[in-house]
Amino acid sequence: MAKQPVIKPTLVIVAAQKGGVGKTTTARLLLHWLSESKRQHAAFDTEHPVGSLARFYPKVTEVVDITKVADQARIFDTLAAAREGTVLAVDLKAGLFFDVLSMMEDLYIFRDAREGNYRLVFLHVLGSSVESINEIEETMERFRGAVHVAVRNVASGANMSRWDQSRTRERFLAEGGVEIDIPSLDPLAYQAVDDASATFRDFVDNKDPNGEDQQHSYTLRAYVRRWLLISMTQLDRLGL
Repeated sequence: MAKQPVIKPTLVIVAAQKGGVGKTTTARLLLHWLSESKRQHAAFDTEHPVGSLARFYPKVTEVVDITKVADQARIFDTLAAAREGTVLAVDLKAGLFFDVLSMMEDLYIFRDAREGNYRLVFLHVLGSSVESINEIEETMERFRGAVHVAVRNVASGANMSRWDQSRTRERFLAEGGVEIDIPSLDPLAYQAVDDASATFRDFVDNKDPNGEDQQHSYTLRAYVRRWLLISMTQLDRLGL
């Protein structure tokens, strides 16, 4: 009988220095993918003290202050003790990206990932501004040992043409970076999910967060269902 491959624990950090680019939407899609894939997972929301991700996924999400050592330990000690195949997701607060990269270098997180103790994936969410492109340019050298993923999040309304035509993108892809696209969801459908404080799955299934039947719009649920299907094919490419 062939020996089954060992699936290392994985830490996925959804990040961007700039706010308003759709980090939490991307994190919610990631948790949807993990749930639908039946993967053992947990999440950390760094929008302390009240996190947006925790509002939609309270059963698997812990709100932490990643600037505090005790809360850093909550994340990285959990990773070190995680069972094979477990995925930990971190929704990183805007403005902390560069600081957290430096902290992870100081704590040898990248080194341990290079040595094969776990898998480290960064979903770097892009906006349409020059600042987002500069973020990629300034951080590429720091991801040795991690999978660096540029998330083209047109769902946030960003125009990706500037990124598409940039030399930074050419270099990013040439050096092994991965690129995925999050499609745009109709604003009415997105707002309906937000108002319901429901997961995407609960909304599509016409349920509230407690599993009770609801009367969500059939049409808006169909838009969300289609959007999820396309988005999940993109996350499949990460090989989690």
